[in-house]
Amino acid sequence: MALREPAWRVTARELETSLEEEKGEGERAASYLLSPFAARMNRVLITGTLSPAEPIGRDESQPFWRSRLTDPTGAVAVTAGSFQPRAMAQLRSSPAPRPAIVVGKVHLYRGRDGVGYVSVRAEAVRFVAETEERAVLADIVRQTLDRVDLVERIEKVPATGEASLVAEGIPRGWIRAARESLQRYPNVDRAAFRRDLRPALRRVAGDSGPVATAPLPPATVSVTRAPPSPPPPPPPTAAERAEESMFLDHLDEIAEVSADGYADLKELLARVATEGLLGDRAEAVLSRLEEEGVVEEPIVGKLRRA
Repeated sequence: MALREPAWRVTARELETSLEEEKGEGERAASYLLSPFAARMNRVLITGTLSPAEPIGRDESQPFWRSRLTDPTGAVAVTAGSFQPRAMAQLRSSPAPRPAIVVGKVHLYRGRDGVGYVSVRAEAVRFVAETEERAVLADIVRQTLDRVDLVERIEKVPATGEASLVAEGIPRGWIRAARESLQRYPNVDRAAFRRDLRPALRRVAGDSGPVATAPLPPATVSVTRAPPSPPPPPPPTAAERAEESMFLDHLDEIAEVSADGYADLKELLARVATEGLLGDRAEAVLSRLEEEGVVEEPIVGKLRRA
């Protein structure tokens, strides 16, 4: 049974240097943005200072807002539209720059000139105290450096077996992403990327000075920032809405008889599978319902109506 994609902990600099895509097959199949540093990203978690949002959509019936999250390594556009009502409300709620944590889906838009622009379509936005921002940034930097170490280790000894790496506690997803990074980005300067992380390390150590908003010198791969964000996805079709209705019916049935009032995700996916809603299609339905604020997952693996 397919599970939702993990949210990779990444810096703005890593997003900026990620230019290779892996397209999924089939309608609404998951796509990934591959970084030079062993991240295979569908969803990401980022933290930094979030600027006040501005409207960029022309259709008032489908509002679309864009903000900008700046961490010590760079900046990335953060967007939300009518399919992410709670995230959009959070983006619009702050009149001044504030520390925040953002979870969302990563997008690569290519302009007519072929230049790539990375943005994050927010699923959740939470404003936090500076101490929590630094704590989350510490986890991001730690995981990032661990992934860079893994890439360099596999590059040095290509025959390193997956089983031995897994036995050390390294996630299989990291191993796959590391091997793909070496193929897609054979000439990337990882030493320069490590240097780009130094401002983040200083921030984690307690340097409470303002986060620079000016772009840093590029590592090896760079993209032009401040792009026009891609348009929001088209609304679900009638068939997709029917799938959502069936999904919610089963959710309600499970939640009604459960001891805690929640619907178990595994049981729900198993039930809808018996009606033909399998794998990625079921995950796509769940993602839409969460983005629209209909369903929430307050406990991992437990769902309820929002």
